[in-house]
Amino acid sequence: MKPFFLFLFGLLSIDAFTQSSFTYPSLVVEYDSAILFKNLKLIPIKRTGIGRNDSSFQKQSVITLQQGLQKGSVKIKERGNYMVDNINVLLIENKSNQHLFLKSGDIISGGRQDRVIAKDTILPPGKQQYTIPVYCIEENRWSTHEKKFEYKGSAAAGLQKIIDSAHNQIQLWDEIRKLLKANSQTSSSSYAALLTNKKAVDTSNQYIRYFLQQFSKRDSSVVGIIASTGNQILGADVFVTSDLFYQTLSSILIKYSTEAILHGTAAKEVDHKETFYADDMLSPSAQQQFILKHGKMIYYKGKLIQLTGYSFHQ
Repeated sequence: MKPFFLFLFGLLSIDAFTQSSFTYPSLVVEYDSAILFKNLKLIPIKRTGIGRNDSSFQKQSVITLQQGLQKGSVKIKERGNYMVDNINVLLIENKSNQHLFLKSGDIISGGRQDRVIAKDTILPPGKQQYTIPVYCIEENRWSTHEKKFEYKGSAAAGLQKIIDSAHNQIQLWDEIRKLLKANSQTSSSSYAALLTNKKAVDTSNQYIRYFLQQFSKRDSSVVGIIASTGNQILGADVFVTSDLFYQTLSSILIKYSTEAILHGTAAKEVDHKETFYADDMLSPSAQQQFILKHGKMIYYKGKLIQLTGYSFHQ
């Protein structure tokens, strides 16, 4: 059994050409083209010229966890039946002919406990089994029988920030308890209960359908978004190509719509915080400091493929 493949943020050699394509002027934030729906506002980020169609990471070469599980080409199972040793590890097999893109915050229910992917990871195709790091999001269940794992969406933006930065199972459970209590979901200890509650699902689907419809009308140069609710920035996600952005758009919309539903207020037409946030994240002189405090970078074969910014109050 081989160890999981992880991207070491900041330690891999960075291709200068690709790095520069994640800053101004290669990226343009289109404030005038913002899309608003109820509590959520999304501002498109477009790529201009250089790096728009990086052939090293096209849509045809990658599959998401959601796609893999739905098609049956990705298999996930428990490593064993002993809770202490195996709660934070799962076995995964990528039987597709594409690289599997696992995102931190991807939620999978079933097994002996519901879990969330702990690290951004890319696995090659083949029949090899890999171990992947996960966190438990269901504190009170360790079943004697292993259920089939299913994709259940993406953690809300606030919870993903904890997953990426705290690296602490106890802290994650504490946050999930607060969320369940605040949303009257005391019959279950699983965060997935928030995502599968009928009212929450219906509301989230309204957001997702609306934004998917709006983005379907946009041109192929959109590679990312900045998300906000009321006067708070929820975060940002920027990709190396529009193909990769659109392929992961559904899970990104789940992440931000869930946060907007749980904690948001009515979206604002104009908020200058978004400009300050974008400048910190995308200016060549400020980006490194921004990432150290408020974000992360994901690499593939030494090339930067995704930049994620977290929420923070300015």
